[in-house]
Amino acid sequence: MSATTLSIQGMRCQGCAEKVERALRDVPGVATVAVDLDHNTAIIEGGGAPGNLVSAVQTAGFTASVVPDVQQNPSIV
Repeated sequence: MSATTLSIQGMRCQGCAEKVERALRDVPGVATVAVDLDHNTAIIEGGGAPGNLVSAVQTAGFTASVVPDVQQNPSIV
């Protein structure tokens, strides 16, 4: 199962994190979501397209960007 990590800006409380988690769970193909408020990230497993994941977070009122997979692209380290 593939995983996508998002960097999320604008989360300030647990309620924000829960809103982001709900939005991501609604994206077709998503199997699991883990939102980390302390690190402002979300790890999404399943077949959700990265663009759809970012769009869902934006619709929920936050800013998101895909964190490149270091294992797939070691030149970004």
